[in-house]
Amino acid sequence: MAERLEDLNLPVTAITRIAKEVLPANIIVSKEAKTALARAASVFILYVSNQATTIATSRNKKTISAQDVLEALSQVDFGCLIEPLQQLLEDFKSTKQQKKDTKKPTPNKNTDDADVIDLVDDDLEL
Repeated sequence: MAERLEDLNLPVTAITRIAKEVLPANIIVSKEAKTALARAASVFILYVSNQATTIATSRNKKTISAQDVLEALSQVDFGCLIEPLQQLLEDFKSTKQQKKDTKKPTPNKNTDDADVIDLVDDDLEL
């Protein structure tokens, strides 16, 4: 657990990068605004995760699932985020599965050993 409230803040650089992606190029974000955005994002995450924890524990679960987070968003009046987040979650799962499917199979040690034994047997026959 964090010892100080400041330990729970998100890094300002990450928040700045996100803000710059959605703002027009000619907009400058002040240092105070970056700090305020970082703190607001941290509070939002703490609020939603606390609600998701309540939902999970009411179901006798120790792990918060994506469904718990989506339900928490609905309960804290951020239901407008549910549909886009569900789509992002599906995209993430699809990408993860594609990566898993395209992974090269690792050579089986037993297969390599069998090849060595075959070579040895061939050498013995000469």
